[in-house]
Amino acid sequence: MKTKQLRNRIITYFVSIVVLLSVLFSLITLLFSYIIEDSFFYQILEDERKQIALQIVNNETPKAHFDFVTFHPTTETLPTVVKTLLAEEPNRKEFSAEAGKHYHIAFLNKDDRGQGILLAEVSGHLVVRELRGLMLGFSLTLLAIGLIIALLLALGTVKLAKRLLKPLDELMVIVEASPVENLPTNFASQFSQNEIGKFAQTLESALARIRAFVERERQFTRDISHELRTPVTISQGAVSLLNHTELNSKQQELVARIAESDQQMQLTLEALLALAREKADTPEQTNLQSVIEACIINNQALFEHKVLSIDLPGNVFVPMAAQELRLVVQNLLQNAVHHSQGEQIHIRYRDNTLTIADNGRGLPQTFTANEQAFESGMRGPNSLGTGIGLSLVKRLCEKFSVEVMIESGETGVSVHLKFA
Repeated sequence: MKTKQLRNRIITYFVSIVVLLSVLFSLITLLFSYIIEDSFFYQILEDERKQIALQIVNNETPKAHFDFVTFHPTTETLPTVVKTLLAEEPNRKEFSAEAGKHYHIAFLNKDDRGQGILLAEVSGHLVVRELRGLMLGFSLTLLAIGLIIALLLALGTVKLAKRLLKPLDELMVIVEASPVENLPTNFASQFSQNEIGKFAQTLESALARIRAFVERERQFTRDISHELRTPVTISQGAVSLLNHTELNSKQQELVARIAESDQQMQLTLEALLALAREKADTPEQTNLQSVIEACIINNQALFEHKVLSIDLPGNVFVPMAAQELRLVVQNLLQNAVHHSQGEQIHIRYRDNTLTIADNGRGLPQTFTANEQAFESGMRGPNSLGTGIGLSLVKRLCEKFSVEVMIESGETGVSVHLKFA
Protein backbone atom coordinates (compact mmCIF):
# COMPACT_ATOMS: atom_id res chain seq x y z
CA MET A 1 0.00 0.00 0.00
CA LYS A 2 1.29 3.45 -0.89
CA THR A 3 1.65 5.98 1.92
CA LYS A 4 -0.33 8.47 -0.17
CA GLN A 5 -3.32 6.15 0.05
CA LEU A 6 -2.78 5.83 3.79
CA ARG A 7 -2.84 9.63 4.17
CA ASN A 8 -6.05 9.90 2.18
CA ARG A 9 -7.63 7.22 4.34
CA ILE A 10 -6.67 9.01 7.55
CA ILE A 11 -8.07 12.31 6.22
CA THR A 12 -11.27 10.60 5.10
CA TYR A 13 -11.75 9.08 8.53
CA PHE A 14 -11.36 12.44 10.30
CA VAL A 15 -13.66 14.35 7.92
CA SER A 16 -16.30 11.60 7.92
CA ILE A 17 -16.38 11.47 11.72
CA VAL A 18 -16.86 15.26 12.01
CA VAL A 19 -19.60 15.38 9.35
CA LEU A 20 -21.36 12.37 10.82
CA LEU A 21 -21.32 13.87 14.32
CA SER A 22 -22.68 17.18 12.97
CA VAL A 23 -25.57 15.51 11.17
CA LEU A 24 -26.29 13.25 14.14
CA PHE A 25 -26.29 16.20 16.56
CA SER A 26 -28.69 18.15 14.30
CA LEU A 27 -31.13 15.23 14.10
CA ILE A 28 -30.97 14.66 17.86
CA THR A 29 -31.63 18.37 18.48
CA LEU A 30 -34.70 18.33 16.24
CA LEU A 31 -36.02 15.13 17.78
CA PHE A 32 -35.40 16.44 21.28
CA SER A 33 -37.38 19.61 20.50
CA TYR A 34 -40.44 17.61 19.39
CA ILE A 35 -40.24 15.40 22.48
CA ILE A 36 -40.02 18.38 24.84
CA GLU A 37 -42.95 20.09 23.12
CA ASP A 38 -45.15 16.98 23.32
CA SER A 39 -44.21 16.49 26.97
CA PHE A 40 -45.26 20.08 27.68
CA PHE A 41 -48.74 19.52 26.17
CA TYR A 42 -49.19 16.22 27.98
CA GLN A 43 -48.29 17.90 31.27
CA ILE A 44 -50.88 20.63 30.64
CA LEU A 45 -53.56 18.02 29.91
CA GLU A 46 -52.64 16.08 33.03
CA ASP A 47 -53.02 19.24 35.17
CA GLU A 48 -56.33 20.05 33.49
CA ARG A 49 -57.55 16.48 34.03
CA LYS A 50 -56.93 16.73 37.76
CA GLN A 51 -58.60 20.18 37.90
CA ILE A 52 -61.72 19.10 36.01
CA ALA A 53 -61.99 15.87 38.01
CA LEU A 54 -62.03 18.03 41.18
CA GLN A 55 -64.66 20.32 39.65
CA ILE A 56 -66.94 17.37 38.90
CA VAL A 57 -66.57 16.07 42.44
CA ASN A 58 -67.60 19.53 43.74
CA ASN A 59 -70.61 19.59 41.34
CA GLU A 60 -69.10 22.46 39.42
CA THR A 61 -69.30 22.96 35.68
CA PRO A 62 -66.12 21.47 34.12
CA LYS A 63 -64.07 24.22 32.59
CA ALA A 64 -60.42 24.21 31.52
CA HIS A 65 -58.01 26.97 32.45
CA PHE A 66 -56.58 27.26 28.91
CA ASP A 67 -58.78 28.33 26.05
CA PHE A 68 -57.25 25.75 23.64
CA VAL A 69 -58.33 22.89 25.94
CA THR A 70 -61.99 21.76 25.80
CA PHE A 71 -63.93 19.21 27.84
CA HIS A 72 -66.19 16.68 26.11
CA PRO A 73 -68.52 14.53 28.20
CA THR A 74 -68.64 11.86 25.46
CA THR A 75 -66.90 11.10 22.15
CA GLU A 76 -69.97 12.33 20.25
CA THR A 77 -68.95 15.96 20.66
CA LEU A 78 -65.40 15.41 19.41
CA PRO A 79 -64.38 16.67 15.98
CA THR A 80 -65.19 14.13 13.28
CA VAL A 81 -61.62 13.38 12.33
CA VAL A 82 -60.65 12.78 15.97
CA LYS A 83 -63.69 10.61 16.60
CA THR A 84 -63.04 8.50 13.50
CA LEU A 85 -59.35 7.96 14.19
CA LEU A 86 -60.00 7.26 17.88
CA ALA A 87 -62.49 4.54 16.95
CA GLU A 88 -59.81 2.93 14.78
CA GLU A 89 -56.95 3.42 17.26
CA PRO A 90 -58.27 3.73 20.85
CA ASN A 91 -54.80 4.26 22.34
CA ARG A 92 -53.86 7.09 20.03
CA LYS A 93 -52.96 10.39 21.73
CA GLU A 94 -52.18 12.75 18.80
CA PHE A 95 -54.29 13.61 15.77
CA SER A 96 -53.67 15.74 12.71
CA ALA A 97 -56.53 17.29 10.77
CA GLU A 98 -57.07 19.57 7.81
CA ALA A 99 -55.99 23.20 7.77
CA GLY A 100 -52.94 22.34 9.84
CA LYS A 101 -54.89 21.57 13.00
CA HIS A 102 -53.23 19.30 15.55
CA TYR A 103 -54.86 17.70 18.61
CA HIS A 104 -53.70 16.07 21.84
CA ILE A 105 -56.16 14.05 23.92
CA ALA A 106 -56.48 12.86 27.53
CA PHE A 107 -59.18 10.94 29.47
CA LEU A 108 -60.54 11.58 32.96
CA ASN A 109 -60.84 7.83 33.49
CA LYS A 110 -58.22 5.88 31.59
CA ASP A 111 -60.26 2.69 31.96
CA ASP A 112 -63.38 4.28 30.46
CA ARG A 113 -62.46 6.16 27.32
CA GLY A 114 -66.03 6.74 26.18
CA GLN A 115 -66.68 9.78 28.40
CA GLY A 116 -64.87 12.55 30.17
CA ILE A 117 -62.45 13.59 27.44
CA LEU A 118 -60.01 16.50 27.35
CA LEU A 119 -59.03 17.70 23.89
CA ALA A 120 -56.28 20.25 23.26
CA GLU A 121 -56.16 21.94 19.87
CA VAL A 122 -52.48 22.95 19.89
CA SER A 123 -51.90 24.04 16.31
CA GLY A 124 -51.52 27.64 17.46
CA HIS A 125 -49.00 26.67 20.10
CA LEU A 126 -46.65 24.43 18.12
CA VAL A 127 -43.44 26.31 18.66
CA VAL A 128 -41.29 23.73 16.93
CA ARG A 129 -43.41 23.83 13.80
CA GLU A 130 -43.31 27.59 13.77
CA LEU A 131 -39.56 27.52 14.23
CA ARG A 132 -38.96 24.61 11.85
CA GLY A 133 -37.35 26.87 9.25
CA LEU A 134 -35.20 28.48 11.92
CA MET A 135 -34.21 25.08 13.30
CA LEU A 136 -33.43 23.83 9.81
CA GLY A 137 -31.25 26.88 9.32
CA PHE A 138 -29.61 26.18 12.66
CA SER A 139 -28.98 22.58 11.62
CA LEU A 140 -27.51 23.65 8.30
CA THR A 141 -25.39 26.22 10.09
CA LEU A 142 -24.22 23.55 12.48
CA LEU A 143 -23.44 21.27 9.54
CA ALA A 144 -21.54 24.07 7.79
CA ILE A 145 -19.54 24.71 10.93
CA GLY A 146 -18.84 20.99 11.11
CA LEU A 147 -17.64 21.00 7.51
CA ILE A 148 -15.36 23.94 8.20
CA ILE A 149 -13.97 22.16 11.24
CA ALA A 150 -13.59 19.04 9.12
CA LEU A 151 -11.65 20.96 6.48
CA LEU A 152 -9.41 22.48 9.12
CA LEU A 153 -8.88 19.03 10.61
CA ALA A 154 -8.16 17.70 7.13
CA LEU A 155 -5.49 20.33 6.54
CA GLY A 156 -4.00 19.65 9.94
CA THR A 157 -4.19 15.92 9.33
CA VAL A 158 -2.43 16.29 5.98
CA LYS A 159 0.46 18.09 7.61
CA LEU A 160 0.54 15.66 10.51
CA ALA A 161 0.35 12.64 8.19
CA LYS A 162 3.15 14.01 6.03
CA ARG A 163 5.30 14.56 9.09
CA LEU A 164 4.54 11.14 10.58
CA LEU A 165 4.83 9.20 7.33
CA LYS A 166 7.84 11.00 5.89
CA PRO A 167 10.30 8.54 7.50
CA LEU A 168 8.25 5.66 6.09
CA ASP A 169 8.41 7.24 2.63
CA GLU A 170 12.17 7.56 2.96
CA LEU A 171 12.43 3.93 4.04
CA MET A 172 10.36 2.83 1.04
CA VAL A 173 12.62 4.82 -1.32
CA ILE A 174 15.70 3.14 0.15
CA VAL A 175 14.26 -0.34 -0.30
CA GLU A 176 12.66 0.24 -3.73
CA ALA A 177 15.83 1.82 -5.17
CA SER A 178 18.01 -1.15 -4.16
CA PRO A 179 18.27 -4.14 -6.52
CA VAL A 180 18.30 -7.67 -5.16
CA GLU A 181 21.98 -7.96 -6.03
CA ASN A 182 22.83 -4.97 -3.83
CA LEU A 183 20.53 -4.84 -0.81
CA PRO A 184 20.87 -1.70 1.36
CA THR A 185 22.88 -1.71 4.59
CA ASN A 186 23.35 0.62 7.59
CA PHE A 187 20.24 2.70 6.92
CA ALA A 188 18.36 2.21 10.20
CA SER A 189 20.55 4.68 12.13
CA GLN A 190 19.15 7.68 10.22
CA PHE A 191 15.65 7.16 11.66
CA SER A 192 14.38 8.28 15.06
CA GLN A 193 14.04 5.80 17.88
CA ASN A 194 10.29 5.35 17.50
CA GLU A 195 8.05 2.72 15.91
CA ILE A 196 9.36 3.46 12.40
CA GLY A 197 12.95 3.41 13.64
CA LYS A 198 12.32 0.04 15.26
CA PHE A 199 10.79 -1.20 12.02
CA ALA A 200 13.82 0.06 10.08
CA GLN A 201 16.16 -1.84 12.42
CA THR A 202 14.11 -5.03 12.01
CA LEU A 203 14.06 -4.57 8.23
CA GLU A 204 17.80 -3.95 8.12
CA SER A 205 18.40 -7.13 10.11
CA ALA A 206 16.10 -9.12 7.83
CA LEU A 207 17.81 -7.77 4.69
CA ALA A 208 21.20 -8.67 6.16
CA ARG A 209 20.04 -12.26 6.63
CA ILE A 210 18.61 -12.34 3.12
CA ARG A 211 21.89 -11.00 1.75
CA ALA A 212 23.76 -13.76 3.61
CA PHE A 213 21.33 -16.38 2.28
CA VAL A 214 21.78 -15.12 -1.29
CA GLU A 215 25.55 -15.15 -0.96
CA ARG A 216 25.55 -18.68 0.44
CA GLU A 217 23.30 -19.82 -2.40
CA ARG A 218 25.61 -18.25 -4.97
CA GLN A 219 28.63 -19.89 -3.37
CA PHE A 220 26.84 -23.23 -3.22
CA THR A 221 25.82 -22.95 -6.86
CA ARG A 222 29.42 -22.17 -7.86
CA ASP A 223 30.63 -25.17 -5.85
CA ILE A 224 28.15 -27.47 -7.53
CA SER A 225 28.91 -26.05 -10.95
CA HIS A 226 32.66 -26.55 -10.61
CA GLU A 227 33.71 -28.74 -7.70
CA LEU A 228 31.07 -31.44 -8.26
CA ARG A 229 30.70 -31.30 -12.02
CA THR A 230 34.42 -31.79 -12.56
CA PRO A 231 34.73 -35.21 -10.84
CA VAL A 232 31.52 -36.39 -12.52
CA THR A 233 32.93 -35.41 -15.91
CA ILE A 234 36.21 -37.17 -15.12
CA SER A 235 34.33 -40.30 -14.03
CA GLN A 236 32.25 -40.28 -17.21
CA GLY A 237 35.42 -39.95 -19.29
CA ALA A 238 37.02 -42.90 -17.47
CA VAL A 239 33.88 -45.00 -18.02
CA SER A 240 33.95 -44.11 -21.71
CA LEU A 241 37.57 -45.30 -21.95
CA LEU A 242 36.72 -48.53 -20.09
CA ASN A 243 33.92 -49.23 -22.54
CA HIS A 244 36.54 -49.30 -25.34
CA THR A 245 38.65 -51.92 -23.59
CA GLU A 246 38.20 -55.66 -23.37
CA LEU A 247 36.15 -56.46 -20.25
CA ASN A 248 34.62 -59.64 -19.01
CA SER A 249 30.90 -59.80 -18.22
CA LYS A 250 31.34 -58.99 -14.53
CA GLN A 251 33.48 -55.96 -15.32
CA GLN A 252 31.01 -54.77 -17.95
CA GLU A 253 28.21 -54.98 -15.38
CA LEU A 254 30.21 -52.91 -12.90
CA VAL A 255 31.11 -50.31 -15.54
CA ALA A 256 27.44 -50.08 -16.55
CA ARG A 257 26.44 -49.43 -12.94
CA ILE A 258 29.11 -46.71 -12.67
CA ALA A 259 27.88 -45.11 -15.90
CA GLU A 260 24.29 -45.18 -14.66
CA SER A 261 25.29 -43.60 -11.35
CA ASP A 262 27.29 -40.91 -13.20
CA GLN A 263 24.27 -40.12 -15.34
CA GLN A 264 21.98 -39.94 -12.29
CA MET A 265 24.48 -37.68 -10.51
CA GLN A 266 24.73 -35.39 -13.52
CA LEU A 267 20.94 -35.23 -13.79
CA THR A 268 20.63 -34.35 -10.10
CA LEU A 269 23.30 -31.63 -10.36
CA GLU A 270 21.59 -30.09 -13.38
CA ALA A 271 18.24 -30.13 -11.55
CA LEU A 272 19.73 -28.42 -8.50
CA LEU A 273 21.36 -25.77 -10.68
CA ALA A 274 18.07 -25.23 -12.51
CA LEU A 275 16.29 -24.69 -9.19
CA ALA A 276 18.97 -22.19 -8.15
CA ARG A 277 18.49 -20.09 -11.29
CA GLU A 278 16.10 -17.18 -10.99
CA LYS A 279 12.88 -17.58 -12.92
CA ALA A 280 12.36 -15.16 -15.82
CA ASP A 281 9.44 -12.73 -15.61
CA THR A 282 8.03 -14.12 -18.87
CA PRO A 283 8.23 -17.94 -19.03
CA GLU A 284 9.97 -19.41 -22.04
CA GLN A 285 7.73 -21.26 -24.51
CA THR A 286 9.27 -24.65 -25.32
CA ASN A 287 8.37 -27.11 -28.04
CA LEU A 288 7.24 -30.21 -26.15
CA GLN A 289 7.79 -32.74 -28.94
CA SER A 290 11.40 -31.70 -29.56
CA VAL A 291 12.24 -32.05 -25.85
CA ILE A 292 10.68 -35.51 -25.58
CA GLU A 293 12.40 -36.69 -28.77
CA ALA A 294 15.76 -35.46 -27.44
CA CYS A 295 15.22 -37.30 -24.13
CA ILE A 296 14.39 -40.55 -25.93
CA ILE A 297 17.40 -40.27 -28.26
CA ASN A 298 19.79 -39.47 -25.41
CA ASN A 299 18.55 -42.47 -23.42
CA GLN A 300 18.12 -45.07 -26.18
CA ALA A 301 19.82 -47.76 -24.11
CA LEU A 302 17.17 -47.39 -21.39
CA PHE A 303 14.35 -48.24 -23.76
CA GLU A 304 16.05 -51.24 -25.35
CA HIS A 305 13.56 -53.67 -23.79
CA LYS A 306 10.58 -51.28 -23.57
CA VAL A 307 7.76 -50.48 -25.96
CA LEU A 308 7.15 -46.72 -26.27
CA SER A 309 3.71 -45.38 -27.17
CA ILE A 310 3.77 -41.69 -28.07
CA ASP A 311 0.67 -39.56 -28.71
CA LEU A 312 1.77 -35.93 -29.13
CA PRO A 313 0.50 -33.09 -31.31
CA GLY A 314 3.20 -31.88 -33.67
CA ASN A 315 3.37 -28.22 -32.68
CA VAL A 316 2.69 -27.85 -28.95
CA PHE A 317 4.52 -25.23 -26.87
CA VAL A 318 4.40 -25.22 -23.08
CA PRO A 319 5.32 -22.39 -20.64
CA MET A 320 8.46 -23.95 -19.18
CA ALA A 321 12.16 -23.42 -19.85
CA ALA A 322 13.66 -26.05 -22.18
CA GLN A 323 16.37 -27.24 -19.80
CA GLU A 324 14.02 -27.62 -16.85
CA LEU A 325 11.43 -29.40 -19.00
CA ARG A 326 14.12 -31.79 -20.29
CA LEU A 327 15.20 -32.59 -16.72
CA VAL A 328 11.62 -33.29 -15.64
CA VAL A 329 10.79 -35.50 -18.65
CA GLN A 330 14.09 -37.37 -18.46
CA ASN A 331 13.64 -38.06 -14.75
CA LEU A 332 10.08 -39.32 -15.23
CA LEU A 333 11.12 -41.56 -18.14
CA GLN A 334 13.98 -43.04 -16.12
CA ASN A 335 11.61 -43.72 -13.22
CA ALA A 336 9.17 -45.43 -15.59
CA VAL A 337 12.00 -47.68 -16.82
CA HIS A 338 13.78 -48.46 -13.54
CA HIS A 339 10.83 -48.77 -11.15
CA SER A 340 8.31 -50.53 -13.38
CA GLN A 341 8.10 -54.24 -14.11
CA GLY A 342 5.97 -53.59 -17.20
CA GLU A 343 7.18 -53.43 -20.75
CA GLN A 344 5.15 -50.48 -22.02
CA ILE A 345 5.59 -46.75 -21.49
CA HIS A 346 2.93 -44.34 -22.74
CA ILE A 347 3.54 -40.65 -23.44
CA ARG A 348 0.58 -38.48 -24.41
CA TYR A 349 -0.52 -34.83 -24.31
CA ARG A 350 -4.17 -33.80 -24.00
CA ASP A 351 -5.94 -30.74 -22.60
CA ASN A 352 -2.70 -28.98 -21.58
CA THR A 353 -1.64 -32.09 -19.65
CA LEU A 354 1.40 -34.27 -20.35
CA THR A 355 1.04 -37.84 -19.07
CA ILE A 356 3.87 -40.37 -18.72
CA ALA A 357 2.54 -43.81 -17.69
CA ASP A 358 3.78 -47.37 -17.37
CA ASN A 359 1.93 -50.69 -17.10
CA GLY A 360 3.72 -51.98 -14.03
CA ARG A 361 2.42 -52.90 -10.57
CA GLY A 362 1.95 -49.36 -9.27
CA LEU A 363 3.53 -47.64 -6.29
CA PRO A 364 4.91 -49.76 -3.44
CA GLN A 365 2.60 -50.39 -0.50
CA THR A 366 5.07 -48.48 1.69
CA PHE A 367 3.54 -45.27 0.27
CA THR A 368 0.42 -44.58 2.30
CA ALA A 369 -0.52 -41.80 -0.14
CA ASN A 370 0.44 -41.06 -3.72
CA GLU A 371 1.74 -37.63 -2.69
CA GLN A 372 4.45 -39.32 -0.64
CA ALA A 373 6.18 -40.28 -3.88
CA PHE A 374 7.17 -36.61 -4.29
CA GLU A 375 8.61 -36.26 -0.79
CA SER A 376 12.38 -36.00 -0.59
CA GLY A 377 14.04 -39.22 0.57
CA MET A 378 11.06 -41.51 -0.14
CA ARG A 379 12.21 -44.69 -1.90
CA GLY A 380 10.69 -47.99 -2.90
CA PRO A 381 11.98 -51.23 -1.35
CA ASN A 382 13.99 -52.11 -4.46
CA SER A 383 15.25 -48.62 -5.27
CA LEU A 384 18.99 -47.98 -5.40
CA GLY A 385 18.65 -44.20 -5.73
CA THR A 386 18.61 -41.40 -3.18
CA GLY A 387 14.87 -40.83 -3.30
CA ILE A 388 15.13 -37.18 -4.32
CA GLY A 389 14.37 -37.53 -8.04
CA LEU A 390 10.61 -36.98 -7.91
CA SER A 391 11.06 -34.34 -5.23
CA LEU A 392 13.22 -32.36 -7.65
CA VAL A 393 10.65 -32.92 -10.37
CA LYS A 394 7.92 -31.43 -8.22
CA ARG A 395 10.05 -28.43 -7.22
CA LEU A 396 11.01 -27.73 -10.85
CA CYS A 397 7.34 -27.89 -11.86
CA GLU A 398 6.26 -25.60 -9.03
CA LYS A 399 8.85 -23.08 -10.20
CA PHE A 400 6.85 -22.73 -13.45
CA SER A 401 3.38 -23.16 -11.89
CA VAL A 402 2.99 -26.63 -13.38
CA GLU A 403 0.64 -28.86 -11.38
CA VAL A 404 1.99 -32.38 -10.74
CA MET A 405 -0.35 -35.30 -10.06
CA ILE A 406 0.37 -39.01 -9.68
CA GLU A 407 -2.02 -41.95 -10.00
CA SER A 408 -1.23 -45.52 -9.09
CA GLY A 409 -3.18 -48.72 -9.57
CA GLU A 410 -2.96 -52.31 -10.68
CA THR A 411 -2.39 -51.16 -14.26
CA GLY A 412 0.66 -49.05 -13.39
CA VAL A 413 1.69 -45.52 -12.46
CA SER A 414 0.69 -42.34 -14.33
CA VAL A 415 2.30 -38.96 -13.73
CA HIS A 416 0.41 -35.93 -15.04
CA LEU A 417 1.92 -32.49 -15.66
CA LYS A 418 -0.80 -29.86 -16.09
CA PHE A 419 0.56 -26.68 -17.65
CA ALA A 420 -1.00 -23.30 -16.95
